[in-house]
Amino acid sequence: MKKLFHILSFFAILSIVGCEEKPTLFTETDGLYFGTADTVLNYSFAKYPYKTFDTLQIPVNVLGNSFSADRPISVEVQTASWLNAVDGVHYKVLSSDAVVRANAYKATIPVVVYRTPDLEANMVKIKLKLKTNEAFQGEGITTKQAVTINLAYMMKPTTWGIDMSVSSVGFAARPTNFGTWTKAKYKLMLEALYDPATGATVTEFPITAPYPVIYNQYVAVVRNYIKTKYPGNYGLGGPNAATLTDPDAPDQITPGKNLIQVGPANY
Repeated sequence: MKKLFHILSFFAILSIVGCEEKPTLFTETDGLYFGTADTVLNYSFAKYPYKTFDTLQIPVNVLGNSFSADRPISVEVQTASWLNAVDGVHYKVLSSDAVVRANAYKATIPVVVYRTPDLEANMVKIKLKLKTNEAFQGEGITTKQAVTINLAYMMKPTTWGIDMSVSSVGFAARPTNFGTWTKAKYKLMLEALYDPATGATVTEFPITAPYPVIYNQYVAVVRNYIKTKYPGNYGLGGPNAATLTDPDAPDQITPGKNLIQVGPANY
């Protein structure tokens, strides 16, 4: 009898287990988020001095599943008093080309940026925000739903350092190298360090020592470039030699003495 009881109990347990409902799997609609390392992107035409426009490819990732067909990305340009970039003047978002291709998890939003005269004096800002649509009804990573683009040209690099300080934290600002940053001096440097093979020049400088040896070579390249193109800046080539003065030199520099020199810098 006891044996029969155990057998019946065993089948009763199986019956209960068999009747339990399978748990419902959690599903969520697909969403998008920006695949940038930061939510602020900096772009300067100084690095590409001969470009008048460029196309930025802003990465976007899918949070969810791939799909067998192309899916459009919806994006809007945010407005605020500090977002001073003008559509059609400083930038153009190519929304029609913003598509997640079939079976893909990644895409880009193309943004054309233009080098305008006002970028020599001021930075402009653009802020893009992802929008939900029929293909992407969910939100991706909340903190990566928007990205700000800082667009500039003749702006002092953040890695320049403290002007003309012997103890400066920064290679470029040291008096033995490039010294005080000015637009005229910077333009000359960009020109001297331009590499036609890559279409780019040098716009970033090391902050902390020891400094890479290549940057000492950059100083020599700029100095030799000035001596070749403007020999009068170094007292070479006679009284009629070409010179280049700096209208942006510090006020304490005597007019006529503001000839650009580097390695060492005269201001």
